[in-house]
Amino acid sequence: MRDKISALAAPPGNSLTDRPKKWAWEQPPQFTNPDKAIDHITDSIEYTPAKDDLLKMMFAGITVEELVDQIAFKGFMSGAFTPDVAELIKPAIGIFLYGLAVEEGFEPQMFVDESEDEGQLTDETFFQIMKARNPSLFSAMNEELNRMERMQLEEAKEMADAPITPVAPSFLNVQKDDE
Repeated sequence: MRDKISALAAPPGNSLTDRPKKWAWEQPPQFTNPDKAIDHITDSIEYTPAKDDLLKMMFAGITVEELVDQIAFKGFMSGAFTPDVAELIKPAIGIFLYGLAVEEGFEPQMFVDESEDEGQLTDETFFQIMKARNPSLFSAMNEELNRMERMQLEEAKEMADAPITPVAPSFLNVQKDDE
């Protein structure tokens, strides 16, 4: 039996042997006209609790670009529209989200700051995320780091207290006359 969680579970070409039209994106899309897709998305945001969630995310610093990408991807995955329609509607969805934020009285960040080092996760940020998302692992790692630090301090103290014994002369450390 295949493990569905592993990325390497299915052999190459497996999708060609699956039942056709199994996934939503393999079905005909719900919207082929970008204007109708935009209307559907804006209505589903404007008149539902999703509006408050999106506003909170923008206020917290998630960029409009990131939200638009997720909305477009989710629409494609659910079979609402094709990838080309998803790309065509992104600017309009971005303007819509920007307008919602401005109506609420704040200026959202529009784009991901490319000047930041992408892929560079500092240790401080890593531990902040871990502390918030996985506190039990964070405390276990913190305790282990503290234990290791205590052991190193004890070893250093033992080394400092140990008597220094002189090294006996040996033929290995005798210098030659011509050096």
